[in-house]
Amino acid sequence: MGILFSRLFSSLFGNKEARILVLGLDNAGKTTILYRLQMGEVVSTIPTIGFNVETVQYNNIKFQVWDLGGQTSIRPYWRCYFPNTQAIIYVVDSSDTDRLGIAKDEFHAILQEEELKGAVV
Repeated sequence: MGILFSRLFSSLFGNKEARILVLGLDNAGKTTILYRLQMGEVVSTIPTIGFNVETVQYNNIKFQVWDLGGQTSIRPYWRCYFPNTQAIIYVVDSSDTDRLGIAKDEFHAILQEEELKGAVV
């Protein structure tokens, strides 16, 4: 999957930087994915209040990855981070069946955002 991811972004961006937002409901695993991408291992995390931002270098691409908190009170502020975003990673905890409908609704709302029309999802 990493090779596919690299080839996709390499063909889209060449030797450039890419801004990626990691979005999803709280406790979906967004921060775990961010640090797995950056350090290559799973680390213990705490709930994100606000955001985490890390730079992940992969081949000739430098990814600036923004992990945004997914709590209900924080989600309205996601749109503040939409400008200049090239890609979205939307994380869903498939074992949280009680909130799959909410996760779906939030995902559909993101897809309607004008500032993200050109972003890869």
